[in-house]
Amino acid sequence: MDAPKIPEDEASRILSLCGLDILDTADEERFDRLTRIAKNHFQVPIALVSLVDSERQWFKSRQGIDASETPRDISFCGHSILSDKTLYVPNALKDDRFADNPLVTGPPDIRFYAGAPLHAPDGARVGTLCIIDNKPRNFTEDELGVLRDLANAVESELSHAQLLQVQKELTQKEQQLQHLMELSPGITYTFNSAGRNGFSYISSQIKNLVGYSSEELLNDSSLWISLIHQEDRERIANSISNPSEQTLIQEYRIKGADGSYC
Repeated sequence: MDAPKIPEDEASRILSLCGLDILDTADEERFDRLTRIAKNHFQVPIALVSLVDSERQWFKSRQGIDASETPRDISFCGHSILSDKTLYVPNALKDDRFADNPLVTGPPDIRFYAGAPLHAPDGARVGTLCIIDNKPRNFTEDELGVLRDLANAVESELSHAQLLQVQKELTQKEQQLQHLMELSPGITYTFNSAGRNGFSYISSQIKNLVGYSSEELLNDSSLWISLIHQEDRERIANSISNPSEQTLIQEYRIKGADGSYC
């Protein structure tokens, strides 16, 4: 048996895999749908979305097998990620790389294997969409092409998974930033599209300063402009409407709900 070689880009490949934030996550219908299609279309007992980690291959989706992972050093998928070409093994018993592999000599008694490499958004090969049979099979180029098409669909879902992770991280950072702004002295606010669409954020300290809540001002940005002292209004309005001249910190007079300026 030949254990799969380690790719030259192994370190960056593992980083790409981890960056998907998908290892050891729960089953998802969007992946299971594709393995069901592969299993039924090719009439095989097993279809997998297999992600090749440093010491194991872990199955994000599996049809026809109970195990959630197997060791990488006996995996067929470990061989498949060494090339962009679909790995096709018509009869494992006649292939020196796999003839004495425990997955061939024992359950699940692999005879036929075809695995199309799966790429992360950055191009790294992180796993396979593979189909397995316990009897030898011969595939045409057209059949291998269909497997590749399904693998492309899996890759789209992997990209979506990474996008969701990025959005999650951005939301967390935005929440952290808003928390810092709430703790900072003075009032912090931002406008959408250089002010044309009103406030997108106002720190809650505004209530203590002018007597109006951030919610009131978010609903009516013209109210804020009307509260600015007449002598300061044009300068502040220009800074809002002209991003090239936008100032991060400004001082101006504003009228509170009690009618006094602060």
